[in-house]
Amino acid sequence: MRRLLSGLGFNQGTKPGFQKTTEKFGVCFEGIECENAEHAENWANNVKIKFETCYNWSQIIELTLGSLESFYDDASDFEDDLQDEIKDWLASVDGWGLLFTLLPFELQQYFLLMYYHINMNHQEDNISNEDMFYRIKAMYESETQGLPFSDLIPRVEVKLLQIIRGPKEHERRKMLLIKFNGSNIKLIAKFSVDKKRLRRTLAEIAAEVVGQIVEDSEDLEIPETLKEIVSDKIVDADWVADYWLAKFLKSRLLKSRRLNEEKSKRMNSSENYEKLDDCDLLDDRMDDTIEECLVNAVNDDDNVKEAASSGVLATCNARVLNRVKRMVSRLRS
Repeated sequence: MRRLLSGLGFNQGTKPGFQKTTEKFGVCFEGIECENAEHAENWANNVKIKFETCYNWSQIIELTLGSLESFYDDASDFEDDLQDEIKDWLASVDGWGLLFTLLPFELQQYFLLMYYHINMNHQEDNISNEDMFYRIKAMYESETQGLPFSDLIPRVEVKLLQIIRGPKEHERRKMLLIKFNGSNIKLIAKFSVDKKRLRRTLAEIAAEVVGQIVEDSEDLEIPETLKEIVSDKIVDADWVADYWLAKFLKSRLLKSRRLNEEKSKRMNSSENYEKLDDCDLLDDRMDDTIEECLVNAVNDDDNVKEAASSGVLATCNARVLNRVKRMVSRLRS
């Protein structure tokens, strides 16, 4: 049965620090968190250690790298695409090992019995892992009177967040969180994503400068062969600008929370402020509080100048301000 549970192996998994790269991106496995509040802390730590040492996350990294290749402007589109890719993968023989570990213990026992039943009836046959998987899948749907195997796939949540503090902080690095909401385990796999700065030719160096200024390569009167390079550099500039926008948002949010704390002196306000101050990750697609900060940033140039002079926006302030204006426009529409 172990050979059928792809990705699982005693001390043969991908340890934190394992990474894969492509021409444009690098993805590094950072570790596992377990969110089962009803279990003891020791249990959660044990699960964390097992998934950091005994499971091979390389295929998830490959799926991530594949989705990143089509990353353009909206992180939400990337998150949705990767979420769908992972769910399809979990329903395949390659994802069966991870799916099995996320199932309740009773279902795991049920599938083990089906495996041994099929294996006993086909001892003389050399059944491949893929064939065995599909036989188990068919047997499950038959025994449950047509209950789809796909119903076993847990809800998957994908978030690409800005790293705004800590040793991993870098303007070209983001944190990818993939949450598997299994009925047995709620698992969060953490990966850092680096977007490479490509300056291999004079065309790429020049396009990088242009990409920090324009919003659409189609507006430029340049040869078509160069528009694709400029488009890539526009995406690259936005990737970096989103980091500086997140830094700016956090500084604005902290300032707003401090003012509210001074006015209200309420305990819950103080607790919220402390949680924000301790946060290393930030999702810049948030709620009305974010919208208020964005609107204030657009309406009050002094805010941007203050942030720029303090180094929060650094040399990316113009690009960030454009991103702010576009986000406000989307929020208001």
